[in-house]
Amino acid sequence: MTLILSLHPVGQIIAILFACYAAYLGLQRTKSLHFNKTTRFLRERHVITGAIALISMLGGIAAGSIMVERYLLSPDMILHEITAMIILVLGLFGIISGFILYLKPQKRRILPAIHGINNLVILLLASAQVVTGIMAYMRYVLRW
Repeated sequence: MTLILSLHPVGQIIAILFACYAAYLGLQRTKSLHFNKTTRFLRERHVITGAIALISMLGGIAAGSIMVERYLLSPDMILHEITAMIILVLGLFGIISGFILYLKPQKRRILPAIHGINNLVILLLASAQVVTGIMAYMRYVLRW
C-alpha cells in the first residue's frame, strides 16, 4: 500500500518541476513584454511544459482525493485539502488563459501578466503543498 500512496507525491513533485521550467520560460517572455529586454521566448516549449504541469497538478488533486478516501479513511489534512482546492480553481484559469494566449496570438500585455501571476501563485501554493504533504505522508503512510 505504501507504493500506491507514494504515486501521488512523486507525481506532484514531477509536476512542480515542470511548472518551475515553464515559469522560467515565461519569465523570459515577461522580460521582453514588460521590461523591454531582448530575449528569446521558446513559446512551444513553454506551452507544452506548462500544460503538462497544470494538467498533472489537477490530475494529482483527483488522485490524492481518491487515495485518501479509499486508503486513508479521510484523515485530518484540512490545510492540504483547502490549498488543493485553491490550486484547482487557479489551475483551470491557468489552462484556459494559456490556451487563449496560444490559440489566438496577438500583441497583449494584460492577459499574459494575469496568466503569469496566476501560475506563479499556483507554483507557490504547490511548494507549500510539499510541506503539508510531507507531514501527511509521514503521519499516515509511514506512521511516524
